[in-house]
Amino acid sequence: MAAPIDSTIAHPAATGQSYSYRVHMYWRGEDPDGYVAGFLWAFDDSSVGHLRYTTKTDSTFDLTVNDSTDILGGSTIIGFTRFHTFYIKAVDNLGKADPNFAIFNRTTFKAATIKPRVRFVGSLPGGIGIDTLADGAPFRVSWTGDDSDGVVIRYKVNVGAYSGPLVTDTFAVFNDPTNPRSINLGSGLYNLTITAVDNAFAVGTTAFFFVVNHDPETWFEPKGNPNGYYHPPFLGGEAVDESVVVPFAEGDTVPYRSTVWFNWGGEDLGRPGTPNNPNPESNCVDAYSLELRNGTRNGGEPYVIGFVDSIRGNPVRPFKSSEPNYLRQSGNQNFVLDSLDAGFNMYLLAASHDCSGRGDGTKAAFRFNSNFRPFMDSLRVDCGNSGPQGSPPFQDGRFITWFAHDVEDGKARSVRIQYDDLLTEPTPDGVEFWFKADSTFARLRPGSISHSVRVWAVDRAGFVSDSSLVVNFDLVPCVPPGSTITRRK
Repeated sequence: MAAPIDSTIAHPAATGQSYSYRVHMYWRGEDPDGYVAGFLWAFDDSSVGHLRYTTKTDSTFDLTVNDSTDILGGSTIIGFTRFHTFYIKAVDNLGKADPNFAIFNRTTFKAATIKPRVRFVGSLPGGIGIDTLADGAPFRVSWTGDDSDGVVIRYKVNVGAYSGPLVTDTFAVFNDPTNPRSINLGSGLYNLTITAVDNAFAVGTTAFFFVVNHDPETWFEPKGNPNGYYHPPFLGGEAVDESVVVPFAEGDTVPYRSTVWFNWGGEDLGRPGTPNNPNPESNCVDAYSLELRNGTRNGGEPYVIGFVDSIRGNPVRPFKSSEPNYLRQSGNQNFVLDSLDAGFNMYLLAASHDCSGRGDGTKAAFRFNSNFRPFMDSLRVDCGNSGPQGSPPFQDGRFITWFAHDVEDGKARSVRIQYDDLLTEPTPDGVEFWFKADSTFARLRPGSISHSVRVWAVDRAGFVSDSSLVVNFDLVPCVPPGSTITRRK
């Protein structure tokens, strides 16, 4: 029986040492009753099927820091270093191998590499912006790569749902029906990533964002100088005939509870004439949406009509108007913007939707207000003697009389009264005068004969007048007629 043989790795000398991905290994073997004829070696897997035979006592190995399956979409995190274990067995002249892998005939070390670089060459189709590619138009992207400690051997393209194979190509073609290798991209936002792979399977990437399909453009009619229309239910406290229609411009105010409507249009021509898109896009517009943002009301909670392509009727018409009769006759009365709530800086937004499924990213906007604020017309303060609501106990005080005007209702619903700039109280709806005892003023400003009454108007929507009227008076015993009056100019 042959005596045991042994094999020893002479380099690397220390287990766990870091080396470049390219290593030069040395080994030797001994056999006390014969001679060493060769060696069995393997990396990482020492099972029988992975052992290779050699008669050499050294060799240079190029190791990898990733597996190709990792690069193609595996679950392992891509890195730039990897631990490897090298195994070696001596085989004697009788074909007997070293019986096991002891510490002296295996070693573990870390291979490391510098990641490759990849960059785009030529002009990118997106230029410096994002939204620059016409829907369906073919385009091409080129790149190049280099590696400071190796060579780039493959590239990989990822864009949208497309995850390409490892290839040697340095360009990709998109949306070209004449090229069988063209990558087809529909309307949407994309991140194109190019991955360079070097001979150690280290990777480097570069990427840029772009959009296929310009968003359509939308406007309110007439284009360039838009206006809306309203029908007021009441003006000056009187009902208004339904045939009354009033046009209004952007920034105007419409009466409270008015019905408003607009006309709009859209097109999808791309951005012809721009550096990357000299030709028009030629897409169609197939639907529109509306959104009413209520400004100061309900925290701006919007009312939204999603994308609608057409309104039923004979003939069927595109959804390009919110004219009430047009909508009611087609059974779309829920689209009518009637009995409008009060609000300032209200916005109606319109967006067109193209035939590739993209909506206008910069919606057309029309700003307006709903509900005219009331205003104080006159205020009078007179001496008098009365009690709460005209009932005993009677005492000296001040009769406060006013007229508060409202565009929609003729008269404001109520007022807000402030005494001596210290005490404020609202009045009930519908009253036109108020009594306040002199004792109240005396308590507010003890020892002073100078006092004041300030009044604001409040309308049916709860809006308060922008300005107030004030009367200053001296708190002295009433001597009829003894009065002070202030009138709105």
